[in-house]
Formats: sequence, C-alpha cells, structure tokens
Amino acid sequence: MEVKKGSTYYQDRRKERHDPILLEVLKVIDPDCNGFEICEVRWHILGKDKVYVSDFPMATVGKEEFMNFKPMPRELFLECLEILRNAEVYKNAKRRVLYRINKFKQTEQ
Repeated sequence: MEVKKGSTYYQDRRKERHDPILLEVLKVIDPDCNGFEICEVRWHILGKDKVYVSDFPMATVGKEEFMNFKPMPRELFLECLEILRNAEVYKNAKRRVLYRINKFKQTEQ
C-alpha cells in the first residue's frame, strides 16, 4: 500500500502500556528522501481520559510503512473518529473504538 494523502493506520501497543494511536497522513512532503517518505501526519492518541491530537512531520521506515503502525481502511478510521466525536462518555467510546480495531485485526490474520 502506497503512502499518500488520506492513508490511515493504527498502533495498538497496550501490552507495553502505550496508549493506542490512530494516524492519518495529511500530505506527503517528500516522496523520495533517501528511500524514506516524509509526511505530515495527524495522531489521535487515545489517552486515559481524552483524545490527544497532534500534527507533525513523520518519516516512514523504508517505503510505505510507519514504525509500529499497521494500515487500516479509511472507512474504519472515519468510523472510529465519529464514535469519539459523538461520545457522551469517553471511556465507553474508547472501548467501542478498540473493539472495532481488534475485530479488524482478527480479520487480517
């Protein structure tokens, strides 16, 4: 899968006690930087009590992948963001998002 604007990924390292992250590529800054790609990305970090959002440049490891991130369908990514946006109780919304990501991971295996 080629990294391009609108590509979406997830990172779920709860076993290592890291907060799950949803990643969206906002734009590709440099598509060929010595075998890497430099992209402007947005992270949605699913913290304990709220979502933390951060935009910054990030490099791929080799072509087409980010370190410790797995690709996810854009439709699922948007569904997860919608759940978080419309949540009355954040912890319930976070559980629903993680359930959907885990269900997607199971279909990949």
